Amino acid sequence: MNSRKAWYIGCSAEQVAERVILLGDPGRVPRFSQFLNDVEAMPVNRGLATVTGMYGDTRITLSAFGMGSPIAAIVLHELANLGASVFLRIGTSIGLSPVNIGDMIIARNAKSFEGTSSAYAHGAGNSSADPSLVSALTRAASGHEATYHVGAFASFDGFYQDMFALDDATEDRVRNNLERLAGQDVLAVDMETSAILTVGKSLGCKAGSMCASTVNSLKKQKIGKQEHAEAERTLISIALEALKQVDPA
Repeated sequence: MNSRKAWYIGCSAEQVAERVILLGDPGRVPRFSQFLNDVEAMPVNRGLATVTGMYGDTRITLSAFGMGSPIAAIVLHELANLGASVFLRIGTSIGLSPVNIGDMIIARNAKSFEGTSSAYAHGAGNSSADPSLVSALTRAASGHEATYHVGAFASFDGFYQDMFALDDATEDRVRNNLERLAGQDVLAVDMETSAILTVGKSLGCKAGSMCASTVNSLKKQKIGKQEHAEAERTLISIALEALKQVDPA
């Protein structure tokens, strides 16, 4: 694939850095691009937005996948085929006790309840983040005022079945699920982290994840607009500082 453009993200090898920040919301790409210099924006294809720029002396690609493990895996796999070898997913998550809204959560590992991981690792159930990324994120987070935690994530496909009850019919199911996970010391729930860690490792890459807690599903609480903007700035600042410290795989 190095001799031509990737099928879905539309990038060629020379347009992609070795270090990549994976984003869900494509709206974050232009906002986070402001932290980079000499930015090259690739044409958006199927809603997948990708840019590459410089953070100091470090070349970094930002690439947005939207929502869910299947498309996150496609984007990661295509970027890996183009030469990227360090992947850090940053975004938002549902925090579980003792995490509060606005806190940062760095994944040490992730339990897989989504279907994508099994395509890359037979019997996938638990995936680990790259230790050098976890260490770099922890060091970078220590330099910020935000509260952060390091621990386990759990990732699901069914947002309204397993993560957030939209109606009374699923209220007990979601509550029982989240309380069970909290009892297993899971700190955050999202839709992609376990797949990103699994796919990255299977392709010989370094992969990690860090999210801001923006929703308390059990209390039906959501982060405010100003707090959300502050959390985004903290996420990208920590991520960029951490990636500077991590050597390519």
